[in-house]
Amino acid sequence: MTDETAMQLLAVAACVRLLSDAVSGLPFDAVRAKGEIRETIEPAPAIIADPFGGTATAGLPTRRQGFVQMMVSLLLRGNAYCLVLSRDSYGRPQRLRVLHPDRVDCTFDAYGQRVYKIDRKPLESVNDMVHIMGMSMPESPTGMSVISYARQSIGLGLAAEEFGARFFGEGAHMTGVVEIDADLDVNRARQIKENFTASHAGLKNSHTVGVLSGGAKWKPISVSPEDAQFLGTRAAQNLDIAMLFGIPPHMLGQVDKTTSWGTGIEQQGLGFLAYTLSAWLGRFEDAWSAMLPKPQTARFNADALLRTDTAGRYAVYTAARSTGIMTVNEIRALENYAPIDGGDDIAMPLNSSAPKMKDNEASPSPAKSDALGAVL
Repeated sequence: MTDETAMQLLAVAACVRLLSDAVSGLPFDAVRAKGEIRETIEPAPAIIADPFGGTATAGLPTRRQGFVQMMVSLLLRGNAYCLVLSRDSYGRPQRLRVLHPDRVDCTFDAYGQRVYKIDRKPLESVNDMVHIMGMSMPESPTGMSVISYARQSIGLGLAAEEFGARFFGEGAHMTGVVEIDADLDVNRARQIKENFTASHAGLKNSHTVGVLSGGAKWKPISVSPEDAQFLGTRAAQNLDIAMLFGIPPHMLGQVDKTTSWGTGIEQQGLGFLAYTLSAWLGRFEDAWSAMLPKPQTARFNADALLRTDTAGRYAVYTAARSTGIMTVNEIRALENYAPIDGGDDIAMPLNSSAPKMKDNEASPSPAKSDALGAVL
């Protein structure tokens, strides 16, 4: 079982796509801790804003594309490798290149340190390699490939798909037979078959009345219970693959049963973030934080995954505003509105008149103004 073979199973391809897109689509920032407050660094360092060079140079991967490639490598092989191409004047990495895992060999030396070979050539400095690992065994230099450990389950899913394709595509199952007591030669049997098919096959003949003569009898053939079970087998395999990758069943179209991930989309999103995404996000944050000067750290902003409906968000904003947790401009920033004069006053009463907007800010539409009135 290889990663290319495993990706032929629809459930595996869907899980890999969902996880890689979810990780790569989140905002990625460099933050600096000031006591218990984390301050986003603007502008972000190059290793955060454009680690693979695609933003500045056409033809190179963008940050999103690079993270997708790394997630695919992690999910299918258990390891993601990046080679440091350039550094800044302080020796910190600026540009990376994602490597195919087949090109990299990772082992331990006599001192227990990792050493790498790229295309069988030793890497001069271990610091030129960014290595993110999935699950791994103790004292193992590399992560585990879930595809190799789950090859039996994935193989069963592929076998069920192949059976279904042959069952329907090749017409392996006849709908019925015409029985005649007399012995027929090949030509006479073919003639009866062609005449019967011409009179009864096709959509236009689906409700016509059939007449058989000469002692002929029509005997329908039903689908055996074993043949009918392959759809159930495919559904069970989809659930197994979802469990393997930590994907909520409803994301793979399994909506016919209740789920323990939560009672609503928001609760299921929280479960997906807590039990699946957070581990992958943490691996990327650890690797990128090591390339930043202290006390800077890398952080994904997962708030986009937790955004509820409009009414629910505004209710939260109102509570945060009335308790003095957030200012008007902080709320407006979350909704992609420009700041307003006086909007940074945390003590401004809710029932006060609206602060004067800046000259370059257009007046919001009546619908938006009414919707934001309770909050701002």
